[in-house]
Amino acid sequence: MEDVHKITNLDDTWQPGDVVLDAEGTLRVRSAHPKWVWDSPGEGETRSNVGGPAVPEGGQEDHEVPRPLILLVRNGQAVAGRAIEQ
Repeated sequence: MEDVHKITNLDDTWQPGDVVLDAEGTLRVRSAHPKWVWDSPGEGETRSNVGGPAVPEGGQEDHEVPRPLILLVRNGQAVAGRAIEQ
């Protein structure tokens, strides 16, 4: 079994709509907002109504989310512990 993908630095590897589990066990979703880059996930939504990833408006700054983060969903699909190419 492959290791779960963890991103701990603050570079540009995150994509809007990425769903992660933070160090405290809280789900977060990457937004497209330049300052408030994380938000809580919408109920049951990982894809928008047109098929792309569901991207929230943002509500938390990057430093407010405890690290490490474990990537769970990318492009609206479960990652299932697969390594993500960077």
